[in-house]
Amino acid sequence: MAQLSSPRLEPMGSTAMGPEFAGHFDTSVAALVLNFGAYPLHQSSLGIIRSLGRVRIPVFAVQRSSCIPSGVSRYLAGKFLWRTDAQDSERFLKGMSRIGKILDHPTILVPADDLSAILIAEHADDLASNFIFARPPATLPRTLANKRCLYELCLRLGIACPDTVFPHSRKELLDFSAHMQFPVVVKATEPWLLPRSIKSTAIVSSRQELAHYYDNFSRQAPTTTLMIQKMIPVSSSEDWFVHGYCDDRSNPVAIFTGVKLRSYPMFAGPTTLGRSVRNDALQQQAIKLFSAIGYCGIMDLDYRLDKRDGSYNLLDFNPRIGAQFRLFEDRCGIDVVRALHLGLTGRAVRSGPQIEGRTFIVEIQDLLASFAYYRSGDLRMKEWLLSLRGIAEGAWFAADDLFPFLLMCLWMPFRTASRMLRLSRNRTREEAQPRLLSKRLAPGWNQARTPEPPRM
Repeated sequence: MAQLSSPRLEPMGSTAMGPEFAGHFDTSVAALVLNFGAYPLHQSSLGIIRSLGRVRIPVFAVQRSSCIPSGVSRYLAGKFLWRTDAQDSERFLKGMSRIGKILDHPTILVPADDLSAILIAEHADDLASNFIFARPPATLPRTLANKRCLYELCLRLGIACPDTVFPHSRKELLDFSAHMQFPVVVKATEPWLLPRSIKSTAIVSSRQELAHYYDNFSRQAPTTTLMIQKMIPVSSSEDWFVHGYCDDRSNPVAIFTGVKLRSYPMFAGPTTLGRSVRNDALQQQAIKLFSAIGYCGIMDLDYRLDKRDGSYNLLDFNPRIGAQFRLFEDRCGIDVVRALHLGLTGRAVRSGPQIEGRTFIVEIQDLLASFAYYRSGDLRMKEWLLSLRGIAEGAWFAADDLFPFLLMCLWMPFRTASRMLRLSRNRTREEAQPRLLSKRLAPGWNQARTPEPPRM
């Protein structure tokens, strides 16, 4: 593991923002959180709501269900229920136009999943009349989110990445596997298109297991969207990530680096425990990439350090906010979504040094991860207890916003029981158009003078 600085104990999840700090933000400009992906419970939506809400910015969210934990946050100004096929361009644009007319105010779009980021970029001209958002090249978010395209981009730019193959048939898969060193990582190149029954990333330990995964995948998704990646040994690697926000000239207005301490599933899933650790070399590598591709907006990059040769291998480039973005703040209280809001409203971003040692935990999932690491012999009880010291922020728990955590505690056991008992879940009826379920705004917000929305 990396040599990490000692964590500083902070009150978990209760970041207080005084009037002077909040005064830096243009609170007449709202934010709308979009998440059209198959898994709407990512904690990033709640993090966005709390981060902006604490500085008195009205935050709205598009949600697929009225029971999503982030929907009960005290910092949410309103939520639109909209369960629809967002890949239907005409329906997507019609629904977004309806939301724009209902809000009738300058509003910044914040994508919380890959599909939302892709849709915003590819329909930017149509959305610009109602919303404010970062505008990277129209095809770039889809290119970066597609793992095959990202791999090919890395090869063209000379960026380190694990060796990867793309089998076109079962026979080709078996031929490849005869020369592979297991375990390997299997991934779907376009995870936003997968049914929820398929894991988009998995570690496979044998040729037989790989064939079984392929057969299951082929019954539910095109096998041309499957890739097999060489796995850097756990004993010789560390998982790092870069979160940031770039302006329209690809200059990093805010950039942070950290280490993934635990994930679920082990070594192949989302972060459940991470720590903020400044890494100048990795920052510079990421900044060069942003400049080379002309990227602007928020991003979340995953790297794996191969300690055998010191190379940082790029695994993922998510063209949207990361699930664990609240791990990072600087000494001025800026995180990536606050930097985005300041930048898109033409305000100066007062940035400071990254807070070192700040730790972020996804509470319930980290219990599952810790148990898995313990069973595999990769985590001892003393190490687990030490890892929980000085946690600065939880994904769900916040002393000033308890209801999302309580709802999540109820939802997780229900979900587990449903899977074990193979209960069918009643689907919420599809909403052709978004419905505003609630609206709680600061007095006078609707009457606030609306400045000309800045364009990127």
